[in-house]
Amino acid sequence: MLGLTQEAWGDRVHFSTSHVGSIERGDRPALPDYLGAVDKAFGTAFVNFYREFVVGERAPVWYRPFIEHESRATMIRIYQPLIVPGLLQTAAYARAVLAAHGLHGDELETALTTRLGRQEVLNRPQPCRLVAVLDESALLRRVAEPEVMREQLKAVAAAGERPHISVQVVPADAAAHPGLDGPFVIATVDGRSVGYLEGHLQGRVVESPDDTADLERIWEGIRDYALPGHQSLDMIMRTAETWI
Repeated sequence: MLGLTQEAWGDRVHFSTSHVGSIERGDRPALPDYLGAVDKAFGTAFVNFYREFVVGERAPVWYRPFIEHESRATMIRIYQPLIVPGLLQTAAYARAVLAAHGLHGDELETALTTRLGRQEVLNRPQPCRLVAVLDESALLRRVAEPEVMREQLKAVAAAGERPHISVQVVPADAAAHPGLDGPFVIATVDGRSVGYLEGHLQGRVVESPDDTADLERIWEGIRDYALPGHQSLDMIMRTAETWI
């Protein structure tokens, strides 16, 4: 409609011609960072559309309430003993995780776009603070090919260097601790805590003040076993180099 070439369009939105072309061909999804740049350049509202209809409508019904909380959170605390948390996953790693759940074809691509789009919360002008605690086993589990694992762990370490993101690791030789019952998330939204518990069939949003207070106590108990930030990032980078 504007009669712009891919190169001219890329200049306007500050993305490379190859990036623009890959989106037009459908080779890569148009994620919020790109859509936000288009909105800024052309006065459109693609990010709002994306949040409401792409992420919201494509997510499972039982997960949509927490996605809404997550998108408005000022802080997110994650404990994940099994895999790298979704908010820190690379596209290749996320694809492997979703494929392991039996997704394929268009269904997989839809789920991948939704998952990567949720990472917008960490990249917006006033980003959400993220504190992620992983078990060492999440670094060692072969979710994908070694090259994908290596790049994923390097991406986690790089994220941990950002001022609003903290990453800690509970070492494998830690004693039994409160996190052995499984992963969970605590989002701070409008000054209150909202929890999310993962499950095999579906997750559960936790909003009761008593229950979220219990989750916060468990969270603090887990962090007592985690390595400090710089030691954790060193461990992540050392483990990344073992994936060859």
